[in-house]
Order: sequence, then C-alpha cells, then structure tokens
Amino acid sequence: MKRFLALAFVFAALLSCQDDITRIRKKELIPRDKFVEILIGIHLTDVITTGSSYYRMYQPVDTVDLYSELFKKHNVTKAEFDTTVAMYIRQPDVYLKIYDEVLLKLNYMVDTLKNNDPLFSKEIEK
Repeated sequence: MKRFLALAFVFAALLSCQDDITRIRKKELIPRDKFVEILIGIHLTDVITTGSSYYRMYQPVDTVDLYSELFKKHNVTKAEFDTTVAMYIRQPDVYLKIYDEVLLKLNYMVDTLKNNDPLFSKEIEK
C-alpha cells in the first residue's frame, strides 16, 4: 500500500510540474505550411513598411495594425499565432527548420525578381 501511495504521489507531482505549453492541443496550432506563409508575409510587410517611401506616403499618426490583415487573409487569430510561436520557441531545432524554409522561399522570390526585372537589381544596389 505504501508503494502504491508513493507511486501515486510521484505521478501526481510529475503531472503538476507540466508546463501550460504542453497542454496545447494540436488543433490550436497553425499548420506548418500556413505558419511559414504567415512568417513570409510578416517579413515582407516589415520590409515594405520600413522603407522611406512608405513613410512619405502615410502619416506617422496612422495607427494601423499591419499584421491583422495578414492574419485575416490566412484565417488565423493573433492568439493562434502567438500560441504557435510559443510552442516552436520550446522546440528551437524545429523552429530553425521552419525559418530555413522561410528564408529559402524569400530568397527564391528575390532571385525570381532579379531574373525577370532588370531594374530590380539596380534598385537593390542603391
């Protein structure tokens, strides 16, 4: 009986030490392919909005949530995105593989633009 109680106590202790992140259900996470596309959209949005031409076109008083349209386009919420990021932060090896895929696709976009638009290469050199 003492062994059973000791085993039950150890089991209960292990369950109580579990992180909230481990309780996340798979359906609450954004699928990997969609997550990659969202990250690509975020990086493209950042590049566009940090350019000086963007600041000339829009008043600095505009307080637009730039990512909300991106989330809406992919039919996800900010909370789902944050939860997915939090889960991948706990698995850095997987997160790095996802970012390798993001970088590969972004580099492909740049190479495609360079090959199809001769003015694109001149714009980058400026």
